[in-house]
Amino acid sequence: MKLLLIYFFVLGFICIRDLFKVKNFDDYVVAGRKQSAPFVFMSLMATVLGASATVGIAARAESIGFAAFWWLAVGAIGFWFQAAFLSKPVHDLDVRTLPEIAEKTVGKTGRKLVALIIAVSWIGIIAAQFAAVAGFIGLVLGHDAGTQSVLITAVIVIVYTLLGGQLSVVRTDALQFGILTLGFFAAAVYLFGGFSGIENAAHSASFAASSSTVNSAGLATFGSFNLLNEKFGASDLAIMLFTIGGAYFLGPDVISRNLVAKDATSARKAVVAGSFAILAFSVIIVLLGMWAATYAPATAGSATNPLFRLASGVLPLPLAALLSVGLLSALLSSADTCLINSAAIFGSDILNTRRISVVRISVVVIGIIATYLALQGKDIIGLLTMAYSVYTPGIVAPLAVAIIAHKEFKVKKTLWYAGVIIGGLFGLIPAILASTAKMQSPAYLPLVGIAISLVFALASLKKK
Repeated sequence: MKLLLIYFFVLGFICIRDLFKVKNFDDYVVAGRKQSAPFVFMSLMATVLGASATVGIAARAESIGFAAFWWLAVGAIGFWFQAAFLSKPVHDLDVRTLPEIAEKTVGKTGRKLVALIIAVSWIGIIAAQFAAVAGFIGLVLGHDAGTQSVLITAVIVIVYTLLGGQLSVVRTDALQFGILTLGFFAAAVYLFGGFSGIENAAHSASFAASSSTVNSAGLATFGSFNLLNEKFGASDLAIMLFTIGGAYFLGPDVISRNLVAKDATSARKAVVAGSFAILAFSVIIVLLGMWAATYAPATAGSATNPLFRLASGVLPLPLAALLSVGLLSALLSSADTCLINSAAIFGSDILNTRRISVVRISVVVIGIIATYLALQGKDIIGLLTMAYSVYTPGIVAPLAVAIIAHKEFKVKKTLWYAGVIIGGLFGLIPAILASTAKMQSPAYLPLVGIAISLVFALASLKKK
């Protein structure tokens, strides 16, 4: 607990210091647009290694084995495509938010439409990050994540983001990325390097299994490194490649790292380096999840995440503390980035103002809405998938086409808007049915939306 207090004190000091350095809208929203490649890389990594890439992947590894690797692997593929096709043209547009890109390549209505879709879908991501941080704080406080943990999380993230904006986010991301890297890799070295007394852990797990019913999902897959299996097949990978990978290709959070870079070269270098780094992190996190499933399974009736179990009952105290702070760094660094980006979009693109005070008010309002959603207790992966399923079919393909082609082609706006709306509906309607009516739609519907929006976007192009 003392370590967490020290950690929050350091973050608070950085944010308060940056509060007095924020002089204008650019400082608050794009960190002055002057960050070098190493800082853009560290901020990008701290952003993408959030709830889905840590506690979410570890939980998936417990149920589907090494195939959980694909959650971040498709992100790496999205990064490669971003570096090849988008990094330079996006930075050269000299914008402050992703919807502003739509205005420069399509028109003002495109900016409003893209902003509205992002504003709706990304609240789900912020709620998921809140829920993940709350789970961690609940563990520290000694009880399951509940109202108290979620509210503590919301206050920390909202206040932290409110003070320094993007300028503080970039600065603290570097610190948080270093901590989470040390935490995860040190835990992996300890558990897989012969330092953990694995025989005793195996004996304890065997005894627990014989004396009580445990959640042993994933035990059979530990030691098997198949990228596809009976629980995660080629069709699942295809859906994930486009719905999740698309958000890494052209998502507001990852593109926001491009916008803080001092030039296009720095932005591209950061994305290329990030693509290989997240592959390494994916392997490490999956292996940690599989180890926990095998040697430290959850007890009956418990839903404690594998990484939380390692931090609270397996690793020695120094490593447990390091992994715990690393987990918290991963979760907070993603949450604050999503929150500041959503607030900037709401203020600049929907309310048409670049007043810092409006963006700060938006931080509070969006944070409160996300807190309410987090209190509903949704599954983290489910929340993220729902948000990605809304965003990717409606925006990624049409906006990517507009960015790549805007120098040589004009856009027939009616066709382009139709593609965005129809594609988005193929993601939004299944999400609504699943959330409200508990009706499961075919998993491939978002892919249909992506295909439709792409066809409409290509058809909308005409030579200048």
